[in-house]
Amino acid sequence: MTTQTTKTRTDLSQAEQACAEGESALERGDTSAAENHFTRALRLAGVGDGGATEGDGRGGDGWGHDAQGDAHAGDAVDAVDAGGPERGIDVGSDAYGVDAGGPACGSPGTGGPPHGPDTYDLGTGGPTGVPDAESQAADRNAGTLVHGPDAETDTDGLNAAAPVPGRDVERDAYGLGARGSTDGSDTDRGMYGPGAGSPTLGPATGNPARSPLPEGVARVVARAWTGVGRVWLARGEGAGAEAEFERAHALRPSAAGPLHWLGCAAAHRGDLAAAERHLTASLACAVPHGRSLVQRAYVHARAGNPDSALGDLRAAASAGPLDDEARWLFAVLAGGSTREVALRLRRAALAALGGHDGDELRRRAAALLAAARGLDPGSWSSSPLYAVALVRGGCRAAAVALLDDAVRDDPSDYRVTHTLAVGLLNSGDAGSGSTWERCVAAWAALLHDAGFWAHVLESASRRYGVDVEPSLVPVLRAGLREALERCLPDDAGTRVALGPLLQREADAAKLLAAIGGFPAAGGGGAPLFCGPLRIAELGRSAEFGAFAAAWEQSFAIARTASASASVDARAQSFAAGSATSAEVEAETEAGPEAEAEAEAATATATATATATPSAASTSLTYAFSELGFARLLLGQDKAVDALAALSELRCPRCRARGGPGAGAVCEPACGRFDELNPGYAGVPDKHLRLSLDARGLALEARLSMGRSEMTSARPDFGAAAAYWRRALVHSREIDRYRETQTAIVDMALGAARAAHRDGRLSLAVSTLDATRSVIGANERGRLEGQLARVLADRGISVANDAEALLDRPAADLRRSVAFNPHLLRAQVSLGIVLRGLAAARWSSGSLSGARDTLREAVDQLTAALALFPDEPDLEELREAAVADLDHVMWQPDESEQ
Repeated sequence: MTTQTTKTRTDLSQAEQACAEGESALERGDTSAAENHFTRALRLAGVGDGGATEGDGRGGDGWGHDAQGDAHAGDAVDAVDAGGPERGIDVGSDAYGVDAGGPACGSPGTGGPPHGPDTYDLGTGGPTGVPDAESQAADRNAGTLVHGPDAETDTDGLNAAAPVPGRDVERDAYGLGARGSTDGSDTDRGMYGPGAGSPTLGPATGNPARSPLPEGVARVVARAWTGVGRVWLARGEGAGAEAEFERAHALRPSAAGPLHWLGCAAAHRGDLAAAERHLTASLACAVPHGRSLVQRAYVHARAGNPDSALGDLRAAASAGPLDDEARWLFAVLAGGSTREVALRLRRAALAALGGHDGDELRRRAAALLAAARGLDPGSWSSSPLYAVALVRGGCRAAAVALLDDAVRDDPSDYRVTHTLAVGLLNSGDAGSGSTWERCVAAWAALLHDAGFWAHVLESASRRYGVDVEPSLVPVLRAGLREALERCLPDDAGTRVALGPLLQREADAAKLLAAIGGFPAAGGGGAPLFCGPLRIAELGRSAEFGAFAAAWEQSFAIARTASASASVDARAQSFAAGSATSAEVEAETEAGPEAEAEAEAATATATATATATPSAASTSLTYAFSELGFARLLLGQDKAVDALAALSELRCPRCRARGGPGAGAVCEPACGRFDELNPGYAGVPDKHLRLSLDARGLALEARLSMGRSEMTSARPDFGAAAAYWRRALVHSREIDRYRETQTAIVDMALGAARAAHRDGRLSLAVSTLDATRSVIGANERGRLEGQLARVLADRGISVANDAEALLDRPAADLRRSVAFNPHLLRAQVSLGIVLRGLAAARWSSGSLSGARDTLREAVDQLTAALALFPDEPDLEELREAAVADLDHVMWQPDESEQ
């Protein structure tokens, strides 16, 4: 090693600055940069080959540790034993309440002995997140935490001040001690007080010194070597770290800093006796290291000497405020309450996260929080913050458990629900079927939460610096649903595919939001806007059942009022149809206008009937039950799938026990019935009611299937009639026959009107005829009135075609008159067509056929005049038909001769 006996003040100043920059790099967790700075400091001090250099092959992280620090092999905290004496914390053989047989301390493969405490992992000298106070040797406040009252007076852990940027985070025995203090001090600035003598520069092996170094140079060199050792310790290379600390100690034997770090390195490899010896020596120095008392307390605790550890912590507290790690250890050793220790653990976790963004620190914080959860498993304030820390530290399950507790405590807090939803969504392949169901329930609870969307808009406004209109919420909500559906796996092992499950939950939440939400438990707090899964998770199925039953009663009143309005509208429609007896024949101008008015009246009646709130579309019981899936499929025109969904409504356990399959529901003693069907939990005879409602939905499905067959591009009237016949039979069993008839007629009239408007008269006639074949007498009048008009239009249209035969128009008009004899244009047109048909038959040589047709015409017109007396068109047509008949009667019939 080369030395330089004289260095300019500038070189030493630059070396000091390089050491400060190296310690700052350690603070950031950048060990490579720190190593470069310390090597540069050594070169400036004239020690060109002292310490590790960039090319020595030892600068990497050979143990696979993050360069940010903690060389401790296992997680920092396994658990705090709640089974100890009195306050639930065992401080006997294991002062930390942690199994002494935990993971080996030190880097993997180092062969270090197992460490005792966990949260106080002294395998590297102290808990991660403990600010090192080596830089505090002369000035305890330099670069340290800003603390509140110490642990002896601040028993609730709430007054301890939070860490501030720039704190000294030499992580001492944890290997994170390799990160420097912010004030740049390490082994200098009073560390080497009076009596230090004239150090000499020698190798780490303790060989005789080659030549003495000036005091200023020795101080800088020792500081740089200590820094290099801390870099190695941060990388888990304990042997190399000890060599550097020994080198610094040999150079400055009376300085506390190298002794302190030798103690940390010894604890790192599990040599607690050596660690205690070095730390005691550090404390015996003229200017003791500020962290040695705390580190020795950790060593005593690991060695099973809680009284000695407590004494050291008390002494440290009397000299200055303890950091958060030491505070919770103090609380354990001093017999603090379980809640106090848990609060201290949480504070220490936040302190650990206050440093650089390193994997080891995140794991450390998560381990501390997991230990706190073991002591205080209830709901925490600021749960989302702690949950994020747990997730980032690899403790996702603990984070989800924490958020679950918080949701049960305040299910209307969208911040908790959102954090839980994100955590569950990102569980990946590890998520089970129940996990995915909880994920869907959480997201659905957000979709219609006004508070959540207000927060989204406010955040967007801050981000972009512009006002975001609330009108964008529906678009954002739809986009979120689509994004969620893309993220959900196709096969998650759930009872129902996640896509339909999300839609069912979202639709139920929307319905709940429309009525103001489900009141919070006890009547306090914001209402809930969620689906049935969340209701079941919260254990409020019975409450929701009573709530839904009350709303169902109000729905029933509304339906009754709407039904009365529908009856009145249909009566007006029938009156409007009957009034067409005063219409003129189809060729007159008034005819189409009158028909349009009649159709408008019928359309109004049908629209009124359609607008009537059905039990399925507005029912909370349907939406918050297993029937919600069938309701969803029906809304998507998937009637066949809806019928399949209705075929089995039992829980898996009841299904496994066997029994009827079609429309089966859980047994009365089933404990999962309310969980799966919270909407029915408050309904008397809920199992029977669910079964009847399921049959009602099956009825709607068959009606929909019939409508689909009738209105398809290639209608199958036979299939439509078959579906409707089954629906009518089914409706009798559930006492809904008249209602079903009305629904079928409404569908048929709507389809016929659409075909009529499009000029597809034959399709309209076929639609009405097929429907008439399955409908009873109660509703036939509505069909026959419309059928009479359509037949009249088709008969007139074909008769006006010069090339068409008149047999078919005559048949249509005969049926039209038979269905509605008060339709004047049909009566007049039939008279005209019959006269023309008689003439055609006479011309073809069928005199008898002409006579019969004319007799029919005279009889028809005579009957029409009875309904429309003094109608000039009818009188004129009858006189002409009588004259034609008289003329034909006098003609000889060759067939008769």
